[in-house]
Amino acid sequence: MTLPFVSIVIPVRNSEAILGECLRSLKKLDYPPDRYEIIIADSVSTDRTREIARDYGARVVSTEKRSVCAGRNVGFSTAKGELVAFSDADCVMAPDWLKNAVKYFADERVAGIGGPNLVPGDDPPFSQAVDVQFAYARHLIGAAPVRVMSRVIESRAHGSNVIYRKNVLDRVMPMCESLIEGEDVEMNNRIVKLGYKLLYVPDVVVWHKRRTTPRKWFRQMYGYGIGRYLVGKRDPFALNLSHLIGGLIIPLFLVTILVGLLWIPIVLSVLGALIIIFLAAAFGLALADKKQFQVALWFPVVAGLAAAGWSIGFLRAWWNPKTLKR
Repeated sequence: MTLPFVSIVIPVRNSEAILGECLRSLKKLDYPPDRYEIIIADSVSTDRTREIARDYGARVVSTEKRSVCAGRNVGFSTAKGELVAFSDADCVMAPDWLKNAVKYFADERVAGIGGPNLVPGDDPPFSQAVDVQFAYARHLIGAAPVRVMSRVIESRAHGSNVIYRKNVLDRVMPMCESLIEGEDVEMNNRIVKLGYKLLYVPDVVVWHKRRTTPRKWFRQMYGYGIGRYLVGKRDPFALNLSHLIGGLIIPLFLVTILVGLLWIPIVLSVLGALIIIFLAAAFGLALADKKQFQVALWFPVVAGLAAAGWSIGFLRAWWNPKTLKR
């Protein structure tokens, strides 16, 4: 039986420090080399990214727009495969990544699959704490790992580890490049509305590096907040109550402090007690998950930055989405 030809699209920008490891893993796939291609979609890199990509035999395409969505769109537009995989430059693929994936497409109703998006074991404590946040946030946003990937894509199997039928993507792409973030969520929602199945499967694995500093993590969550608002504005069903509460955390927190200072002082005591409970619960959760004291110390910071970044991004998009930088 002839295996399907797969186009692997990876959007990049100034990724010379991480791209080589990703491409080495792709070159070691347990899949016939003549049955897949690697497309590096470059967004105006100023370093050696393009040179490194060509050194590994990847095909390089370009976009002047500096976004992951634009990179995926231009990469997809040149893809030759029956299947199209999307991933990121900071990912390393398991050797059986493609071999395990293609069997799920024997079912004609399956349009796409995604799998675990795991943190590398050598990531620093802060990154490991970010991984704990991703692992448990899905329970808060209604993205539990069920077999409908339109949900899973928002947690562990997002755009870093997904593979689709190209003839289905032809019906939903290109995606709107003004979304900044969240275009993968909208794409999956469109596919599901067409009547196809999207599966989460356990044996299609990538290792994905998490953010390494508080600043980078805050910026990621800020972008997620913006993206979720913009996606929700286009499709209200993409928003649930937890998304809205998360978006309003900052004003709710400030209002609570104001009420405590001006009218009901006991509110401040209750708020302080809740913060202490949150810090203790976050520390205990991370310690139980990772068994590392440093990770547990970082996790309350990670969770707090996630809430603040999401809320500020969400409110920023709501206040004046027309002025957002694309």
